[in-house]
Amino acid sequence: MTENSFSLHLKELLEHRKLSLQSVANALDVSRTAVHKWTRGGEIDYGNLRKLAQLLDVNWIWLRYGEDALRDVQQTEVVELPMTEVRRRYTAEIMENEARMKLAQENARIVTWEWNWLTDAVSYSANVKDVYGWPVRRNEDFWIHVVPEDVEALQRIYRQCMEDGSSYEYDFRIIQSDGSVRWITSRGASLRDSAGRLVKMIGISMESTDRKLAEEKLRRSEERFRTFFEQAGVPMAWLDLDGGWRRVNPPLCALLGYDPAELAGQTFQALTHPDDLPANLQTLSRLLKGEISESVMEKRLRRKDGSYTWVRVHAALQRDQADDAQGRILCVYNDVSDYRQQVDALQQRIHELEQQAGSDKKRR
Repeated sequence: MTENSFSLHLKELLEHRKLSLQSVANALDVSRTAVHKWTRGGEIDYGNLRKLAQLLDVNWIWLRYGEDALRDVQQTEVVELPMTEVRRRYTAEIMENEARMKLAQENARIVTWEWNWLTDAVSYSANVKDVYGWPVRRNEDFWIHVVPEDVEALQRIYRQCMEDGSSYEYDFRIIQSDGSVRWITSRGASLRDSAGRLVKMIGISMESTDRKLAEEKLRRSEERFRTFFEQAGVPMAWLDLDGGWRRVNPPLCALLGYDPAELAGQTFQALTHPDDLPANLQTLSRLLKGEISESVMEKRLRRKDGSYTWVRVHAALQRDQADDAQGRILCVYNDVSDYRQQVDALQQRIHELEQQAGSDKKRR
């Protein structure tokens, strides 16, 4: 049964019997809007389904579920039992669950589809026009709207599924009537018949334009930052939260004398002077706890040759989302070795002057 066979059967019967929506609504004591929704694929409860089938003088299973369902029921040779209260309750629950699933599917803008490889027939859920932008009744209705660059990839995926019965997930683009492009994420699985033959594929599709645009925006932003990061004239690094060097730029490598691969196997803790490490770790802890958003500190880093160089480090914690447990620390380093040497020399001179002043005072 196709997803919209109920609506197709209903519309054909109404046209054949020359019944208006209002006349059906009056006969079933429902609104004209309700009948109109049924002709558009809307859900119908069990009670109204039985009354509608009786009004149209057709089998209710055929009307709701199609030829295959009716044939299956007839082949089982099961005599329909009276509609007891228990059976009525269970039937109502089944119908209600179907309605809920359909509502959830429509709200999530998920299209369900089926493709019979033996007949090339396709069937799509009633909301396909809302998601794709046009109805799909035949395979041709689908392929003519797919962006040409994606047609070959999709067809290659389908051929593979037909050969080995595999499943797939793929993002492709479709062209709207106004020329705009809409992204669709599709997932499909191959099905076999009782003889083990691959005969059809079923799947779901959903619009993913907003996600793809966001991903593209993020990608471009990262590319711009990567270019800035690599070409910046100051030493910079991305640190993992545990202190590992995730990415370093050429000026930092030149400052410390390491190549990127050598730094990748170390942590900032291992290169920080032991006297400076406690204060450094305390600052890191405050960053991770959210007590501060950025920090500035001076410390000594060990170069590859074993010597230490003074740097002023500007650090900021970066997270993709506010509640993201993962993140990274962006660090910008300024070489302040000359400045620290001048400070040390000045302090040494002050110390010498103080000692000289003390000696002069004793001689007096």
